[in-house]
Amino acid sequence: MIPGTQEDLLHAFLEHVPDGVYFKDRESRFVRISRALALRFGMNDPSEAVGKTDFDVFAPEHAQQAFEDEQTIIRSGEAVIEKEEKETWPDGRETWVLTTKLPMTDDKGTIIGTMGISRDITERKRIELELHEHRLHLEEVVSRRTAELQHAKEQLERDIGARKAAEQDLAQKARELALANAQLENLSLLDDLTGLYNRKGFLALANHRVKLARRNNEPFAVAFVDLDGLKQINDTFGHHAGNQALVDTANVLRESFRESDVSARLGGDEFAVFIAEADDQKIRSRILHKLAAHNHAAGREYVLSFSVGIVASHSDPELEIEDLLAKADALMYQQKRDKRSARSTTSVRK
Repeated sequence: MIPGTQEDLLHAFLEHVPDGVYFKDRESRFVRISRALALRFGMNDPSEAVGKTDFDVFAPEHAQQAFEDEQTIIRSGEAVIEKEEKETWPDGRETWVLTTKLPMTDDKGTIIGTMGISRDITERKRIELELHEHRLHLEEVVSRRTAELQHAKEQLERDIGARKAAEQDLAQKARELALANAQLENLSLLDDLTGLYNRKGFLALANHRVKLARRNNEPFAVAFVDLDGLKQINDTFGHHAGNQALVDTANVLRESFRESDVSARLGGDEFAVFIAEADDQKIRSRILHKLAAHNHAAGREYVLSFSVGIVASHSDPELEIEDLLAKADALMYQQKRDKRSARSTTSVRK
């Protein structure tokens, strides 16, 4: 057991945890907060927050919403898990956090207040907003160029004498349309079939999460998952069944991990996940458990099978997300070769 009283351990935790941790009484007054949260509040010491409320720190808009959420928790006893909240500050700033709030009880189980933890996701929200705005701009370009092409086509049909000039204009606008469509397609972060992130979306978000985890000294892992036998499913049952197998694989991964983790279909039968923990055995066990439950309930003519490679953050602290993905890919193929070798050995023994 780690030496020290419960108070010693709590004090050490609140001093060093990088996220905002807080405890409040039934009137939503701060009882204790972490040093990281005190710094966000512009305070020199966490004790300065004792007795204050969110109305002393934030703009009324956010303070009122936080107060209502906490009073609902106290009345119902139900927690709020990983809610994205926009924080508004008195100076007009806006920040975003991923917050979890729980009822705080005494030894008899009576609710005496709330406790919570908030993680700053402002940078992630900024990136998402920029991508969304750029996408809207490109969609506007596509719409405008399409209308211009239609107008040019109609003009060409009406005025044969201006055919050559209209054809040149048509060709230029077609090139602009093709370029805008290509940029728009490249900008898309989601896989159309499964609804997971695509390779581009995964690399962008996972790269940010890797940097953030390393900066805060937090554990993480990258998993590479391959759907075994997709070609055989397509050849035997048709491409519709193959597409359904890919969708089912995505659903198994969604059920295996939190919303805050990053799941993606990289292409074909290959998937990847960024997980905010580093126990590869627990991660693998969770995937296989959800896969087994899915196979048991599916009632289809084939069984889903995965090959999985997992790289934990402590394997090499200097590797970038592409390198971690390649390393997990190699481990996945090693497992796939081991399974084939085991099947071959079993066949020979028979």
